[in-house]
Amino acid sequence: MISILTQVASLATTWFEGQQKKTEAKALAEVALKEAEAEVFKRKATSESDWDLLAQRNAENSWKDEYLLIVFSIPFLMAFIEPLQPYVQAGFEILDKTPEWYRYSLGVMVAASFGVRSYLKLWKK
Repeated sequence: MISILTQVASLATTWFEGQQKKTEAKALAEVALKEAEAEVFKRKATSESDWDLLAQRNAENSWKDEYLLIVFSIPFLMAFIEPLQPYVQAGFEILDKTPEWYRYSLGVMVAASFGVRSYLKLWKK
């Protein structure tokens, strides 16, 4: 009888140890997953920052930023000159009729030129 109880106790101990190991393994897997997610997030943030820095460095020897600033400033300034306001309004109405891909392309060019990722997020809304 004692040997049967010893065997049952041994089986119960083995079962509990197995459950404990499963629980520990599950906890370790969850920690590893969270660490991996954090690493991916960190790499993504670093990559985006590096991309923006590269865009700014490349802009030092380029006129495209100045060109875009002038192009975007023209309708802004024209809007304050009353005789030119109808032309600004008509221009934007025409642009509103352009294909969506064209408007997105313009937005991407501006975002790439100035290295502004938040500008791209506005287009996703």
